Amino acid sequence: MKSGKIVLGIGSLALMLAAGPALWAQAGGWPAVGRGFRAGGGFGGFRMASPVTGAPYSAVRTITHVEKLANGTTITRQTVIQEARDSNGRTYTETQMQSASGTARILYRVFDPVNRESISWSSSAKTASVMHLPDPSQTGSRHMSGAWRASGAHRNTQLKPTVQSLGSKTIDGVVADGTLTTIVIPAGRDGNDQAITVTHESWVASDLKITVQRIDTDPRSGTTTTEVTNFSRAEPSAALFQAPAGYTVEDRYPGQRP
Repeated sequence: MKSGKIVLGIGSLALMLAAGPALWAQAGGWPAVGRGFRAGGGFGGFRMASPVTGAPYSAVRTITHVEKLANGTTITRQTVIQEARDSNGRTYTETQMQSASGTARILYRVFDPVNRESISWSSSAKTASVMHLPDPSQTGSRHMSGAWRASGAHRNTQLKPTVQSLGSKTIDGVVADGTLTTIVIPAGRDGNDQAITVTHESWVASDLKITVQRIDTDPRSGTTTTEVTNFSRAEPSAALFQAPAGYTVEDRYPGQRP
């Protein structure tokens, strides 16, 4: 397997982590969708949480975003993600992307907390990128918070949310605990002439430590529903968590100059 090295500074690493789909956190939390809440997330949020070990699974995550325009038009977008986690805490996502021309390609991402590697590749090129991640304590909170500020996700964090327990329910055979978080943005804060209510409903499976259902509602951007189905608790294949054979590997390292 051919290898070529590309080096990035810590600041570039922080921006990549903030921009890419989530491979850091695996429990529920604040939604990335909905400007009334902080960035964070389910399988995918930007939080350097400890890996979840000893709880392997595979499932299908379906994310549906519905936006209603002022003229009555409804825009619906859906993303389907195959995801898995092994007993060592390594995570895998497989996302099918559709271009404007109708051409489909699949994006693959792996986070390996044991070797501190983030691996990504796609079906459209025979190249895999391996980011060798530093110890989280070495990255510094300044860079992480800077990337978070760049996303604009901090806009309404000073508003006090209301949190309500929804009890427990079974979702596709998995028992999950629900929480409803509400933020009311007062009139005039963002140029709005009336108060805006933003809600985040999250159902987290305590044994698997993942969000199995989530509903984010924001009148400014629409409603995003996330549902996880087709659960399997079997150990996923080890082949999922490495770049395919025959791919050129580009190693990336933080803290060094090209």
